[in-house]
Amino acid sequence: MTVANRQESPSTPGTSGDGHAEVLRLDGIYKHYPGVQALADVSLSVRRGEVHGLVGENGAGKSTLVGVAASTVRADRGSVEINGQPMDGAHPDVVREAGLAIVFQEPALLPDLTVAENMRLSAPEHRRPTVREQNERARSILADWRAVADIDPRTYVRDLQPDERFVVAIARAVSEEPAVLVLDEPTEHLVPAGVEELFRLIAEVCRRDGAVVYISHRIHEVKSIADRISVLRDGRLVLADDADNLTEHDIVDSIVGRRLETRFPPKLSPEDLGPEILRVEGLSGSGFWDAELVARQGEIIGLAGIEGQGQREFLRALAGLQRSHGRVMVADRPVRVRNTTAAMRNGMVYLSHDRHREGILPGLNVRENAATAALPKWATAGVVSAGREREDVGREFDALGVKTPSLDAGIETLSGGNQQKVMFSRVKLAASKVLLADEPTQGVDVGARADLYGVLREQARDGSTVIVVSADAAELAGLCDRVAIFSRGRIVEELSGDAVTERAITGAALTATAQRSDHAPSRRATRWPRLRRLAASDFAPTLALIPALIVLALIAIQANEFYLTTRNFSLMLPLVATLAFFGLGQQMVMLNGAIDLSVGPLASVAVVVASYVLTPEIHSVGLALGIVLIFVIGAAVGTLNWVLSTIVRINPLIATLVTFGALQGVALYVRPTPGGQISRGMTDSLKSTIGFMPVTLIVAAVLAAACEVAMYRTLLGVRLRASGSNVLVAQKVGVRTKAMSLLSFVAASTFATLGAFMLMAQATSGNALIGNGFTLSSVGAVVLGGASIFGGRGSFLGALFGAGLIIQVNTVVQFRGWDREWQLYLLGGLTILAAAAYSKLRTHRG
Repeated sequence: MTVANRQESPSTPGTSGDGHAEVLRLDGIYKHYPGVQALADVSLSVRRGEVHGLVGENGAGKSTLVGVAASTVRADRGSVEINGQPMDGAHPDVVREAGLAIVFQEPALLPDLTVAENMRLSAPEHRRPTVREQNERARSILADWRAVADIDPRTYVRDLQPDERFVVAIARAVSEEPAVLVLDEPTEHLVPAGVEELFRLIAEVCRRDGAVVYISHRIHEVKSIADRISVLRDGRLVLADDADNLTEHDIVDSIVGRRLETRFPPKLSPEDLGPEILRVEGLSGSGFWDAELVARQGEIIGLAGIEGQGQREFLRALAGLQRSHGRVMVADRPVRVRNTTAAMRNGMVYLSHDRHREGILPGLNVRENAATAALPKWATAGVVSAGREREDVGREFDALGVKTPSLDAGIETLSGGNQQKVMFSRVKLAASKVLLADEPTQGVDVGARADLYGVLREQARDGSTVIVVSADAAELAGLCDRVAIFSRGRIVEELSGDAVTERAITGAALTATAQRSDHAPSRRATRWPRLRRLAASDFAPTLALIPALIVLALIAIQANEFYLTTRNFSLMLPLVATLAFFGLGQQMVMLNGAIDLSVGPLASVAVVVASYVLTPEIHSVGLALGIVLIFVIGAAVGTLNWVLSTIVRINPLIATLVTFGALQGVALYVRPTPGGQISRGMTDSLKSTIGFMPVTLIVAAVLAAACEVAMYRTLLGVRLRASGSNVLVAQKVGVRTKAMSLLSFVAASTFATLGAFMLMAQATSGNALIGNGFTLSSVGAVVLGGASIFGGRGSFLGALFGAGLIIQVNTVVQFRGWDREWQLYLLGGLTILAAAAYSKLRTHRG
């Protein structure tokens, strides 16, 4: 690879400066964000068969440069070529087809899709498996990683641990046999065996004449694997040379722009430590047993061991994130750590290794993210002093070197390393007695890492105890006063003083021979996670609604035998069909992460229009044209909702509320009072039955089943779910999210129009208010059916059964002779119960 500033003479396209074949070329790249010059005149050329290390501080521009290459970030100036083909302004799909595969710092995986679906979705078209082949293909791709992480391709990504997500992302990228493989911080979450497998695959990519761009803060890794190394600082290229010509000190000094004299701060002597501040006796929980630990004021204690030996579970139990039993004392006071609130109240603050799930608060700015755990110290009589808050947060940001345009910038706009620094400032501001840090320097550059070590030591010197989990033995050896070694869920050895060395820590972790306690989890305990995973699936709510329907039917039968008559079913089932159509439409838009409040008034408008264009006197051609007109109106409303929410960028709830009001006004203007007549021939046909079963309910059931199959068995359905699961990640893997949003809104309006025809059959005349009640009831149906209001998951069959449950509740209330208010009480209670239960089960992390 040749890396040069813009002023150097450009080489001939298709070759680097020394004549080797180029596979990737970026020339004169500029990118500016508000308040930040992310890239300034960066040119880069990648040759076949080489590994190029790209390093720099957090915010230096590495991830932005990768985004420009992948077409997920648009450069202000400059050009990109892959295999000699210009890629300027190309869609990410085109770039991927041209041979560029990227493993991002946060893996571009959709949480609400399975591992196999993620692999299928992002695969180049010529390598994309069919839905029948996807599980087997994913299994074969992951086979090389089985010793590192045994991952079932049918597992939803949301249920994977961070290291497993990286395994999936890396395996997926390598399987595409790309011309250029870009790895952005690939080893941050990998265990040593995973790093070895990664390096083997990198060598394999180079052997087949591919190229690898390796981005990492782990300088020793970059130095050991790269042929050439480039350094970015403040968006500019400051160093480019053969790896053999550079020492680690040269690279580090170029990254930080100064001589970094020491990596770790000096440790305290035992005489300088304060009194005991933390005592743990016989603490047991899932993954660990009978843990004993004593920590003194000013001490930093490391927890080490091969990944999965219980050290991380022990730390999380102390933080109140995991159930445990045993004795915990802080400052000579017994405490109960039932949850994170209790832990923080007793002075224990946790820094998670998974900042995206348990760290950053999306939607809040960087100041709010940092201040959230320390608000009481700035409050007087419950009112927070904004000035003191900004002053303290700003001071911590300066101390940690957080790079942000302003304190009010969105947390999502920061690089991964700067997000980690914000999380660090949060726990520092909380002023804890015990700081529980899980991989505290993960994703942080080498210069900032040294600063954070100093911060941890300063925290300890100021009277706290710091407990650190890290997979980096060198980090633990340099930072910690003592290190406890975990094996098979127990602390089996403790190192202190001069015995705390990288060699001793690694050796102890590898040679520990402790046996599992006889108090191992029971078979029932090990089966329970499987049951929870089943209960958390997208289809479980549908199964749960069936017994609920049966119970309600038994209650109605007990009150009145008329419930089982054909006449009752002929009255009740058309109502189910009507609500089912609205529910299917609401499910379609909710899969995309939105709620459509306009479906009810849209139906009212359709009924009103029908009372003018579908009159009894109309001939068959006019009838057909009138039906087409009504569906066109529905599609137009769906398109309007899409324009307001996706193009104008109004929140979908607000956008459809605007449409709700407008449609309501139109309906009342056109038909102020009920009136007019709708073709009896058409309404009679809509009331057709097979036995006691309405044909329209059969149609609704068939449509629900068809949509269910489409969502999980077709690429279009997977793309729609992907768009709702995480729109930014979906864009990275090539999903045209705007098109998916348009599809969902138009489909929702079309289903609402079908529901309107059911209302025409029931009313047979125009009524401007007839559809309004179906807005909220359609939302209730899909929530009862298991849909997530945040998008990405749900079930059309669940929406069908949810509609049935709502009508069943209304019927039971009538048959029992209860007041009408009971319909609202029961439906509200069931909806809240269902939403809470589904949320609890789905946020469980096995």
